[in-house]
Amino acid sequence: MTSNILRGLWNESEDGRLRYLVKQFRICHEQDEQISWASISYYMGTRTAKQCRERWINHLNETINKSPLSEEEERYILTLSRLQPDLTYVQISEKLPGRTPLIVKNFIYRDRAKKAKSALRIRKKMRLSNMLNPRT
Repeated sequence: MTSNILRGLWNESEDGRLRYLVKQFRICHEQDEQISWASISYYMGTRTAKQCRERWINHLNETINKSPLSEEEERYILTLSRLQPDLTYVQISEKLPGRTPLIVKNFIYRDRAKKAKSALRIRKKMRLSNMLNPRT
């Protein structure tokens, strides 16, 4: 049995179809009713429910604020993640209107990578300094 399920990048046609299906679902159901991603996937025909949900939540939903994080938002994310390390990306994003868990996760990972790179640079400088000026 061959599967019609695609993997990888979405194309404009699929994005348009997903937007249309979500809009139709909202027209036919109560506004506060959870979207049935299994139904959306069935009508898409080429993507799983998980793929449809993630594409909508992280990329296509009109309520997503795709502008760069403000300094205030960055400080807030870092403060929350430091003071409450058990908070999930979802919980943090819920406190930032228009920001997705993916946006929060990517910011935290970039910040950690930047700090790790900076720490590595400092260690290299200290090693070099110790080699050039050994204590005897």
